[in-house]
Amino acid sequence: MKKLTLAFALLLSVAAAAHAQIPNGSPGSDPLREAMRTGDAAKVDEAHIHASRIYGARAENAAARRGTTKTFKAVVEVTNRAAKAIKSVEWTATLIDPNTGDVIHTYDVTTKANIAPGKTKKLSKNLRTSHARRVSATDRNPYQPRVGNLQVEVKGVTYADGTTSATP
Repeated sequence: MKKLTLAFALLLSVAAAAHAQIPNGSPGSDPLREAMRTGDAAKVDEAHIHASRIYGARAENAAARRGTTKTFKAVVEVTNRAAKAIKSVEWTATLIDPNTGDVIHTYDVTTKANIAPGKTKKLSKNLRTSHARRVSATDRNPYQPRVGNLQVEVKGVTYADGTTSATP
């Protein structure tokens, strides 16, 4: 009987410790419900904001795990006019809003490529789209997914002998 009482006391202490580690009290507590129960409008608004932030973060993490993040393919064509072989190319891909001409995002890309003298090669990279979505009142369909206009520019090359050139 003494062992049974000791085991029960140990079980109660473990349950109390586990209960103390759960944020916001008990496992079923909901800050939004608690705020609505009190009737305080400010607390209800704060709870809604907090819940939307948590949901947004969870949705982004789930999309990243599923691989459903939006990407686009940037392509640049490089012609080697030097007497040395090219080992890698540094280039930028810039997304530009087609309506306003504003820069949405600029990506700096380095691509390894073996390009012999006098040869041309297409280099490509899949890039993640910017999370910022711009909507204009003049767009015909603001819900139509559109990345933007793409401009690419070669910034420099690294040759096989280790030398670099900033003038492509």
